[in-house]
Amino acid sequence: MAKIDMTRNTWRVAVAMVGILALASLNTTAQGLVDRARMLTDRGPASFEVWAHQRSNALTSATLDAFYTGGFLTSDFLNRVLADHPEMATAGLEVGWSKRWSTRPFIKDQWSLTWSVGSDILTRAQWRKDLFALTFIGNAPSVGRQMVLSGTGVRLGAFNRVSVGLEQAKSRQRIELSVVQRVAGAEWGIPYGTFLVSEQVDSMEAVVQTYASASMDNLPQDASFTFGQAIPAYGFGVSGSLPLISDNRPLQLELEFRDVGVLWEPPGGQFAMVDTSLFTTGLPIPIAAYLDDDYVSDPGLTIQNVMDGNTGYEDVVFHTDSAVGRVLMLPSRLNAKLSYWPYDEFMLKAAVRAGNWMPQPELTMGVGWMPDARFAFGLDFRTGGWGQSRPALWLDWRITKKRILSLDIDDPLGFMWRQDFAAYTYGRGFHLTLRRIPGEDKWTRLMGLDRQRPFGQPGRRPGPSTRNM
Repeated sequence: MAKIDMTRNTWRVAVAMVGILALASLNTTAQGLVDRARMLTDRGPASFEVWAHQRSNALTSATLDAFYTGGFLTSDFLNRVLADHPEMATAGLEVGWSKRWSTRPFIKDQWSLTWSVGSDILTRAQWRKDLFALTFIGNAPSVGRQMVLSGTGVRLGAFNRVSVGLEQAKSRQRIELSVVQRVAGAEWGIPYGTFLVSEQVDSMEAVVQTYASASMDNLPQDASFTFGQAIPAYGFGVSGSLPLISDNRPLQLELEFRDVGVLWEPPGGQFAMVDTSLFTTGLPIPIAAYLDDDYVSDPGLTIQNVMDGNTGYEDVVFHTDSAVGRVLMLPSRLNAKLSYWPYDEFMLKAAVRAGNWMPQPELTMGVGWMPDARFAFGLDFRTGGWGQSRPALWLDWRITKKRILSLDIDDPLGFMWRQDFAAYTYGRGFHLTLRRIPGEDKWTRLMGLDRQRPFGQPGRRPGPSTRNM
């Protein structure tokens, strides 16, 4: 009987073990199904951004304050501005917003539909040092020297965009097709221009080739302007993002491009071009004979007439009433950023940004610190772009489990541009972003890399997913 009882006990233990293993397997399977369902029902990343940047490599905050305040500009002040003025000055303004969404994965549970909308207002101006001196000081310091005006110009445009594409749910690699509308645009430039007054001030030579264009069907007759006068233009571009992450090193490389394509400008806009040369040795210039409708010969126009304002012609405007269509490049933007974490809370980064009508690429190098899983901040050094080196500050705040607020401030002292301590700042700007991150704390600062993956440093704490970190 004892042997039979032992056999029964053995069977009972075996059946109990099999039952435990079956329950564990069912629990694992159920948990896997729950995790899979959560992954499939969780929406992809989303964001809302707004930004504004103004910068120049020649106009300091003190100069802008003097122009804003008005009054008499002394020669000492203008000479100081001219002494620090580069040969080719640039200034730029960027204002815009963008909203992005992503759906749940639906193509083999790997790809999501992503789309975005946004608007930009871009302005670029550049001018020669000689033009600045001629406008505010005059040509007296440059008598006997040929002043160069070539390359001066202004360009502005207002753009709307809609992008639709696909995003890989795990790697977050994204490709989109963008439809861009230029609501309005205008441009003026001097491809070639020189001005010379002889040392004896007895002769003058001016050679100017200039043009102007505007996407309007007719010029406003007064100060009023309606959007009905604007002629929109449309184009197509390609946008996308390519995040790359090392499997065994805390490295992240993110490549991003936007609106790489062309814009078709329809015919019908306003266009004007003037190519003129004026030469005088003090004798009358026979301009008047060409401007009179009846071509009656008269003594002509002299320098003294111009100085006295006695030209007899208050407004002389030459323009065409219609421009031909043309193909232009879209104001594309390219970004590349490399991040490295030597320690859990400390990071180094280097970034380059180009496009958006900037005269040269913008380089950024900086450090960051993440004291806990909710906050991260850092200090950057930025140079290039619209010009002049400056500092930049950024802050990331994880306000909820899946939402992060990011703020980047370019040249913080520039916002206090009317104060003496900010007199030698050259611009100001900010970039505010509110983002939603998918997943259960797995979409971290390493762009989706599972934080449980060993880096050779155990116990790494999950951190916020941010544009900077």
